[in-house]
Amino acid sequence: MKSKPVRIAFILPERVWAGSVYLTQELLLVAGTLLSASEDIAASMLFEIHLLAAGTARVKSFAGLPIKADLALADSGNYKVVIVPAQFAPTGEMKGHDSAYAGWLTVQHAQGALIVSLNGAVLLAKSGLLNDKQATGPISERAIFARHFPKVRFTPGKRIVVNDQIICCGGINPTVDVCAYIIERFFGQHAARKFVRHTTTDTLQGHEHLAVWSAQFKQHKDAQVLAAQHIVESSLAHMPDLTALAAAVHVSKRSLSRRFTDAVGTSLRSYVAECRLEMARLLLRTTDLPLTLLADECGFGSTSSLVHAFSARFGSSPLRYRQLQPGSSI
Repeated sequence: MKSKPVRIAFILPERVWAGSVYLTQELLLVAGTLLSASEDIAASMLFEIHLLAAGTARVKSFAGLPIKADLALADSGNYKVVIVPAQFAPTGEMKGHDSAYAGWLTVQHAQGALIVSLNGAVLLAKSGLLNDKQATGPISERAIFARHFPKVRFTPGKRIVVNDQIICCGGINPTVDVCAYIIERFFGQHAARKFVRHTTTDTLQGHEHLAVWSAQFKQHKDAQVLAAQHIVESSLAHMPDLTALAAAVHVSKRSLSRRFTDAVGTSLRSYVAECRLEMARLLLRTTDLPLTLLADECGFGSTSSLVHAFSARFGSSPLRYRQLQPGSSI
């Protein structure tokens, strides 16, 4: 029996980039046709997508293209995913319907929605949801964040930043990667891989891939555990010991171990192991690195340790896994 489509909302602020809306909408729609091998968009739809406006039924993009909203914010209900698209020349001040969008985003996030900024971090920052969090977006917005949103750690050099049910993208290219994450989150790895094979020849860098993959383990509010997770993901090859990791996030070893398990649902040791295995899978899919170098990159002590852990977890040796990837000539 076909599962019910996942509800996704795009908000339509003033001077929205129409391409940001329509490209992402069509990528998410095509995912269903790819999975079902059908051209029937309605029958194969994975996502029920609504375009929402706070004011009039039509919103003009910054280039003057009219975009018709499906619903008003007040009539929209709850969503699993909310997408904040790019705006042309946003400002730090609350203008027009900004306060309505900001309040609505806060409510949706509190009710469990995944919030995705596609270069829409300024509007998202007006909701307060980015306070004390890292975010990314165009470098041209650095001054806006410094002046109006000093509590946000704005890092425009990052392509993707993930924290607390919020994903921020900088630039256009990561749009496909974020769509793949949304597809995998709700419909599994098979659907996501099929989508990626047909929509891009690029791949996320390792640490960015882990940031997106690990979002499923970051749906908690413990800031120090989140900080520890970020350190783990960026330090797989040279992992700090528990003493150094606890010191880096300003808690005791015992407290970190307990709080990590409570927040993430698995022990720190198990989390490190899962991150290493996920990184190994990525490198096997996207590189021709020999196993000796791949084992070093992922933090396994030796090639034999990599082979043993990978085979036990996935039921296939690393080389066999690589051979089974589409396009493999090995």
